[in-house]
Amino acid sequence: MIVTRRWLEEWVDLEGISTDEICRKLNAIGLEVDSLTRYEIPEKIVVGYVESCEKHPDADKLSVCRIDLGTATRQIVCGAKNIREGIYVAVATVGATMPGGMKIKHAKLRGVESDGMVCSSTELGLPKIEEGILVLDESIGSLKSGRELREYPLLCDDVIEIELTANRGDCLSIHGVARELSVGFNRSLKTLEFSEDFAEGIGIGRILQCIHTGNPPVSLIYHAFDVKKLPLPLLLKLRLAAIDQATDHPVEAYLRYAIHTSGVILRHYGFSKLAGNEEKAKLTLKEIECRLGAIEHDGKIASIVGVSQDASLQSDIGDKTVVVEASYVSPQIVAPAVKKLGLETDTLYYRTSRGSEPDLKFGIRVLFETMQRFGEIRIYAGESEYITAREPVTIDISMEDMESLIGQEIELSDAVNILSRLGFAIHKTEDGRIIADTPPFRHDIEHRQDVIEEIVRIVGIDNIASRPLAFTEANRTTPSLRRYRFLREIRLKAVANGFFETVHYIFCDNRRVETLGFEPVVAQKALLNPITSEMDGLRPNLMINMLDSLQRNVRMSKKRIPLFEIGTVFDSERNESQQLLLVFSGEREPDSVVNAGKPEPIDFPSFARMVAAVTGAFELEKCREVDALMHPYQSAQIVMEGRSVGHIGKLHPNVAERFDLPDTFFAQIDLSLLGPRHTEASAISPLTPVFRDLSVVVPQSTPFLQIRTALEKELPAEVERFYPIDRYVDESLGEDMSLTLRFVLSTHEKTLEESEINAIMEEILKTLQTCCNARLR
Repeated sequence: MIVTRRWLEEWVDLEGISTDEICRKLNAIGLEVDSLTRYEIPEKIVVGYVESCEKHPDADKLSVCRIDLGTATRQIVCGAKNIREGIYVAVATVGATMPGGMKIKHAKLRGVESDGMVCSSTELGLPKIEEGILVLDESIGSLKSGRELREYPLLCDDVIEIELTANRGDCLSIHGVARELSVGFNRSLKTLEFSEDFAEGIGIGRILQCIHTGNPPVSLIYHAFDVKKLPLPLLLKLRLAAIDQATDHPVEAYLRYAIHTSGVILRHYGFSKLAGNEEKAKLTLKEIECRLGAIEHDGKIASIVGVSQDASLQSDIGDKTVVVEASYVSPQIVAPAVKKLGLETDTLYYRTSRGSEPDLKFGIRVLFETMQRFGEIRIYAGESEYITAREPVTIDISMEDMESLIGQEIELSDAVNILSRLGFAIHKTEDGRIIADTPPFRHDIEHRQDVIEEIVRIVGIDNIASRPLAFTEANRTTPSLRRYRFLREIRLKAVANGFFETVHYIFCDNRRVETLGFEPVVAQKALLNPITSEMDGLRPNLMINMLDSLQRNVRMSKKRIPLFEIGTVFDSERNESQQLLLVFSGEREPDSVVNAGKPEPIDFPSFARMVAAVTGAFELEKCREVDALMHPYQSAQIVMEGRSVGHIGKLHPNVAERFDLPDTFFAQIDLSLLGPRHTEASAISPLTPVFRDLSVVVPQSTPFLQIRTALEKELPAEVERFYPIDRYVDESLGEDMSLTLRFVLSTHEKTLEESEINAIMEEILKTLQTCCNARLR
């Protein structure tokens, strides 16, 4: 949203307040200032009146002008096409320094003396308004030859760009921002001095008939006017150029100006296009799908309220009679409907989807007041309207609740004053409670917390006194605290093992989701108002966005990329879960003397050990399902305490190639299954444990899971643990393989004798022979 200081001053008294103070106040009340641009015209650039304009005797594209500069009349050669006799222009006199650094000197152009330069708007550091020189008029103030241009406040303005959040549609207008500043500075908001009885002569019913079928939840007002004279003054051109809304169409320009000023959605129609050969134009309002309202003309849709308009029905330059439509539809209706129906929208939809100004008559008054101030129009008497009454949102707030949320007592009278100035309708203020209706232009306020937030931002977060927490003797070891400590421990372990934490949006590109074979959120539960088209979905997998971080690191010539993220993912029904993602791409260790500057790439065993160092020990089992991110032959289920908690594997080669990634391994774990868990202590034997290796020959097709399961069922009590240490395949073994297992034997009572150890190992061998068709090597 772009505003200017002088434009704001038309609606709120800012006398004695600097532009820097305005910016600080906007930031303080939650309207973040993105940029500030000051239009400052240098000295010695003055108003000049063109007394005569003749062709240059030796150049077809140059003109020789006699220009009155107040103290003298100077001859200046100008090359602009729009220079002509009888106009006021901006003249840089000899000795002036232009904003770009150029100094104006006496010159001779094609043999003709020239004392100065006639300037365009861009040469003065202003936005581009038109081709050629800047033609001045009295919309910026009374013009006097020789007067310095920097003395005209409406030219030397400050332009403030505000970064609005999506819920603050009420501030998408000059009036809306002025309303916020009036509360922030405790200044009165100015009213529009315009007579309600602004129309005269023929009634609108003589030329326009509007009917409706059904009861669509929209509001519409139609007015009409005849154009007698409608010039585009410099002030409008300058302000529209500053907000990137410049146009040569006079009616369109005035509407854009009124929309930006008031926030009301305004559209224009050419009466001759609506009426055709008839004396009266006919429009029909109908309710269409998703509770939208459509305006029909001659059996076709002329516009969908708040969404779009048939451009062929807009008035043309030179049309004598114009019909103006002011409209409102709730953003809670229009935004979901447009997404569901896939409707094409115009530039005004941005405003309606975020909440436009519902006071339609205010927008009409702003439009007609501006037109009558600078032009000459005849407004038809009366109006054709269809208004849907808005049910007020009533909120009951107790001062006790307010104090508990803010952490500081706010006086009831102060809270009432702030809410009143913000547009709340106060119904009751007694017994420490406030009952109020939310303003009709604030579509985002629905709960008491929203109201309290409004009070806090006006009071100022810096004005809320800091005070220590009041600790009470209560057990605060809650599930939430245990969960927090668990996640903190995971983060610390990941960092300790060399991983770097990353944070990504939960939003993602649905096209990538589908390309990688995941199912996006169903349409009924999809995002209604995504930030951008590339963030229109909710991620089903943490790797969806992590791929971009890996790619950026590779492009930054990073050879070793260990990353992790703890974040939320969503299934197709928008059920969410928190997961841990560990990723390692590139070289296993930093280059150094140890590896001669050529470290090996990360491999599956190395990565699995790093993951176990973060999560704790786990078992690996064959994957039950493999998605498009997982390598079909280098992936496994992570099993802890007998249940699958996630998966680990190598990134699929196709995905790695698409993102230009080296060998990449990742593990994704469901944190709800991982913990936090209660750790139980177990006794440690005071005696030295015994290690015994057993090498057996088994079929190559035998998975280790089968061997482990068989042993765990019949394992002697003296075996503390066992694990594989070697696997050997040779032609002499044929379809078999040699597998070496290491067993750790220990008791708490005595040191095991050799005969006892041999008996235990014999028992283990028998189990393997029986259950796994093994034989001693």
